[in-house]
Amino acid sequence: MKKKHKLFQDLCIVEVGLLKKKHRLKCKFFKPTKRRKRRGRKKVIYKINCVIKRLNIICPKQPFIGVKPKVRRYFFVAPHDINLSGEKIVLFPNQFVDDKGETVAKFIDFGQEGYFNLYVNGALQEGKLYHVNSDALTIISTGQTIYKGTPIILESIGFIISRKK
Repeated sequence: MKKKHKLFQDLCIVEVGLLKKKHRLKCKFFKPTKRRKRRGRKKVIYKINCVIKRLNIICPKQPFIGVKPKVRRYFFVAPHDINLSGEKIVLFPNQFVDDKGETVAKFIDFGQEGYFNLYVNGALQEGKLYHVNSDALTIISTGQTIYKGTPIILESIGFIISRKK
């Protein structure tokens, strides 16, 4: 016959957070039958049986932070063959049009919150082959030729942080 330990005759009730009386953590402590005898004493092993009916974790509300990408694209079609041997080629913003087909006054530079991508004839170019600031696109000479009618696309990508309550 199993008997409950004298210290834990009743249920041990522990409140969790700000829960009501009916939603409490209940723990039952009981001991099983004896395991072995040592000099006339019983070695007692206690097992813990916990039943959780409902557990609410209360955390402070944290503000929602979202990251929104902002993309601007600028298009240029080579009016003649551009030879990339010798000096660097500089293209200015007024030679480009944006997504709406309007002439551009300046390239939007997002600084450390963004980056630029350059596509020549649809192929993404390595970052070391060009330099961009808000006033000009500089293409480094590589000894190749950009042929007449080749599209050059400059993509400016930035990330804007928005906080909602």
